[in-house]
Amino acid sequence: MQTLKRFFQISDVLDELLTGICLFGLLCQIAVLVFSGRRGYYSAGLWIGIALALLGGLHIAWSLDKALDLGEEGATKKMRAYSLLRYGVALVVLGLLMILDFASPLTAFLGLMGLKISAYLQPLLHRAALALGLKTEVAKPLLSPEEVDELIRRQRQEERGEPDKIAESK
Repeated sequence: MQTLKRFFQISDVLDELLTGICLFGLLCQIAVLVFSGRRGYYSAGLWIGIALALLGGLHIAWSLDKALDLGEEGATKKMRAYSLLRYGVALVVLGLLMILDFASPLTAFLGLMGLKISAYLQPLLHRAALALGLKTEVAKPLLSPEEVDELIRRQRQEERGEPDKIAESK
């Protein structure tokens, strides 16, 4: 249950990534409407790709959250497996689009690339959100990474019921 609560608390970066994907989709949709003869066919493919990109972004955030709870080797294996899962789903969907031919696989791939483009443009979206007053600058952390590690170590010792050896020696 805790994982679901954390999953739906979208971070600022993920929020900006998803916004970028949607903006990219809207720009591509305008191009489809202006330059395409088969608007429905190409639009359907585009929005299938955008949906895949949005789900991929959410899955990346979820899998990063899961992997950070593991050690370095376990996290690497888990992220590799999750990445292969995302690519596999994308290949299956694109393959189905090619076989069933109800939407354009080319524009679906374009929509899927919205995830990559949005990732590159996220810093620009962040600056734009700050300039428009939609977001406020995040405060710098009060503790250094070393101090955070020390606090975590002490908390784990307390949970195990071990005395703090550093505090006793002082």
